Amino acid sequence: MDAFVAEQRRLTAVERFSQRQADARAPLLEQRYRALLPATPPGPGEQYAFEVDLDQCSSCKACVVACHSLNGLEPEESWREIRLMVASRPVPQTPRPEAVTLAVTSACHHCVDPGCLKGCPVLAYEKDPLTGIVRHLDDQCIGCSYCIFTCPYEVPKFSESRGIVRKCDLCQGRLQAGEAPACVQACPNEAIRITRVPVAATIDRCRGEASTAGHRDGGCSLPGMPPASITVPSTVYRSRRPMDGLESRPVTGTPCRRDAHWPLIAMLVLTQWGGGILAAVALGTGMSGRIPTGRDAAVAALGCLWVHAGLIASVFHLGQPLKAWRIWMGWKTSWLSREALALGAFSSVSLLFTGWIAGLAWVPAFPAPLRGFQGVASGLLVLLVLTTVAQIQVYVVTGRAGWRSRRTGPRFAGTVLMGWGVGWGLMVGPSWVSILALLLLTGLSMFERWRFFAGGFLADVDSRDQERP
Repeated sequence: MDAFVAEQRRLTAVERFSQRQADARAPLLEQRYRALLPATPPGPGEQYAFEVDLDQCSSCKACVVACHSLNGLEPEESWREIRLMVASRPVPQTPRPEAVTLAVTSACHHCVDPGCLKGCPVLAYEKDPLTGIVRHLDDQCIGCSYCIFTCPYEVPKFSESRGIVRKCDLCQGRLQAGEAPACVQACPNEAIRITRVPVAATIDRCRGEASTAGHRDGGCSLPGMPPASITVPSTVYRSRRPMDGLESRPVTGTPCRRDAHWPLIAMLVLTQWGGGILAAVALGTGMSGRIPTGRDAAVAALGCLWVHAGLIASVFHLGQPLKAWRIWMGWKTSWLSREALALGAFSSVSLLFTGWIAGLAWVPAFPAPLRGFQGVASGLLVLLVLTTVAQIQVYVVTGRAGWRSRRTGPRFAGTVLMGWGVGWGLMVGPSWVSILALLLLTGLSMFERWRFFAGGFLADVDSRDQERP
């Protein structure tokens, strides 16, 4: 008996709780959290969803800690975030305004029309047809982070140690076992619950929510959040207090991968510059019927080198570069897959074009007919247009204000046109002047593209477009 008492004294509070949990016939908190779960699974036309009572949320962050502990997240990683909606309202006969705050806890909204799923180039997302839960397949992910671009709420988080993106899955395993998700079970005020929502009614509510975003039952269109019409989130926020005039401020959460994205910058600038240079050679030789010279071949080789240098640079943006071959898999819905396919075809034809023009210029008895060379030049120009359109759409479809079509289109097309101008100068003008212009303008393009990325990421979420272009 003395030994048993001594052992019990050495147990920590966590160990004693674990022992009680193991000895109990049913989970100790079952009676408490059962009321926060639906009585039955979703039926046809329904799905699971978070329901948050904003009046009960005290911003204690217990849900954040529980989610972090249960899912074994990294120290700087968080799948659930806390924001404060703050406003200053004057109080009569009081010289200082009274601060009005409303705490908001949020995680993945398991949207009816998830942008992460449609944007993923490797099909690393799936939406359960029975429960509506949007799951991320870690073993399929290549770490391109494009789902962060396409999610209006920037829910997916990049894991530096794993080189992939991860996100909330509504604790699907716990739900299947009859347990509440970690955040639901940990909230001391019962501010979070799991409910069933009708999919059709959710679509109707979200599509027409732009005019009711400030109401007490505003769904997911709270101040500081993107319009629910973009992806139709299933989360419902409720409050008895009006939300008009409130401003959203972050309290917790993991910053998204908002580095300089230099590999992407290099890929965009170099492929567009190289494409423009190759277009100048194609228009000046193959399309015009002129026999190419050695200078034409050297300029084409430079453009081809620029294009492939950009392709190589893009691989360094991936967390899992050895899985880059999967990027074509999402071509049906993902513009990133379409960009990769178009760029791959363009780079292959650019090699053929460069080899052909070198043979015509430097090999006297080169057997290739000029008519075939004209066909290759025409194909090169068509693929350049398709590649540029795909690169523009990759950013336009995200719906970010800084990446609207009227901003992205002229930038990307302008870079191609500048490459064409410099390529033409290399073919007909002083070489040293054109080479100096190429290096200087490429550096300026890099800086401009850095500002382009910053404009898309650093803008507030409430500055996004009302709908996807």
